[in-house]
Amino acid sequence: MLADQPVIDLDDTYRRLAHPWTREQLVARYQDAERRGDQLIASGYENESRPLPLVATAIPPSATMSVAIHVLHVLPDVRGDLPRQLLDTTEKNAAEALRRCHRALELDGEACGYSAEEWLPVVYDIAGPVLESASRTREPPTVVEQAQTAISWLSRVLVELDQDSPETPTALTETLACLLTVWVFTDLARERHRADDR
Repeated sequence: MLADQPVIDLDDTYRRLAHPWTREQLVARYQDAERRGDQLIASGYENESRPLPLVATAIPPSATMSVAIHVLHVLPDVRGDLPRQLLDTTEKNAAEALRRCHRALELDGEACGYSAEEWLPVVYDIAGPVLESASRTREPPTVVEQAQTAISWLSRVLVELDQDSPETPTALTETLACLLTVWVFTDLARERHRADDR
């Protein structure tokens, strides 16, 4: 890759993002994000027995992810290493937040008599159409909006958990769908710049 070329082509990434996604493809991407989150999160979080602290600890990485994805969209033509750093930051923080929220869903399910696995199809059903209709020209662009919406849902999850609400799994699945959307975008962008580096 030439040194003066941008690392990410947002238009190309959105073109590759905006197509029908099969359940199998979304499951694979979700599992990739979970594995990455496990690698990044310091040991000990899996010993947390309450979902509320896990959701609270998902807010800082979600906020960092949102800022990075926003800057990436504001400065799409910037050259040098900044786009790669922003993608790295987004990828890391999306994976951490997704893994923490997934674990919170498992814990809430154990306490309330449902399985996290039964809610994952809802995550894919929400994320699939968002990905298929993704557009850079929307205002805000789809992925920026999803990053911002993840934080809003996280705030709602905290309230639902605090009130021991039956709406907690719904709020968590909405959050997870937003995080999955950002993860898929970042993964596609990183795939392309890895190919360009060859």
